[in-house]
Amino acid sequence: MSSNNESIGKTLSVVVALCLVCAIIVSFASVQLRPLQQANKNKDIQSNILAAAGIDKVENVLETFDAKIEARVVNMTTGEFVDTDPTIFDFEKSKYDAALSVSLQEKGVKDIAGIQRVTKESPVYISKKEDGSVDAIILPIQGYGLWGLMYGFISLESDGETVKGIIFYKHNETPGLGGEIQNPQWTATWEGKELPIQIVKGTAGNDEHKIDGLSGATLTSNGVDHAVDFWTGENGFGPFLAKVRKGALK
Repeated sequence: MSSNNESIGKTLSVVVALCLVCAIIVSFASVQLRPLQQANKNKDIQSNILAAAGIDKVENVLETFDAKIEARVVNMTTGEFVDTDPTIFDFEKSKYDAALSVSLQEKGVKDIAGIQRVTKESPVYISKKEDGSVDAIILPIQGYGLWGLMYGFISLESDGETVKGIIFYKHNETPGLGGEIQNPQWTATWEGKELPIQIVKGTAGNDEHKIDGLSGATLTSNGVDHAVDFWTGENGFGPFLAKVRKGALK
């Protein structure tokens, strides 16, 4: 019996030792890889911002972003630029930080996009032409679809009214149905449309304010509709866009 107990004890000791070693290796690898993971995440965000602005198929994302895009931060209440560093903003985490965000319920705002909270400040991205004039204004948007939050960017012409492009880079929508929000054929139908936008069932035709809904994905279409409506409205980037329309970026 004593021999069996010693054998079991040795086995357990080996197992515990291996677990500790593996845990240390995994923790070390996680810490070491974190900067690389963050760099890749930032590169993906920048790539999607460029795509929303109509700048795609670039060879060097970082160089093109630095050359073409000016990142600024705005106060969501006043629409004024502030001095906060736009590179430290995390689209998925910042709104859950009580120091950086506010509850829509506490503000008495109807949460049409299903996002619960909004940040007090947010980055905006300004695409510049060769002569330095404004080509597009790219705004981060998010809203609840069928299965979860959808993250994307909508870009507007320098008038702050005309849609230049829209892109969703992260979502949980059903492939072939709601997942079609990433289909270039659908996103292309947004180009040239005017705010406010309404996604409709059937055919939008030549109506400058309407977009065809996604077939078989009514809830996803509604989610996109509400997200765009919220973020381009008075409780989103409305105060900033009002200043753009008055020539603040010229």
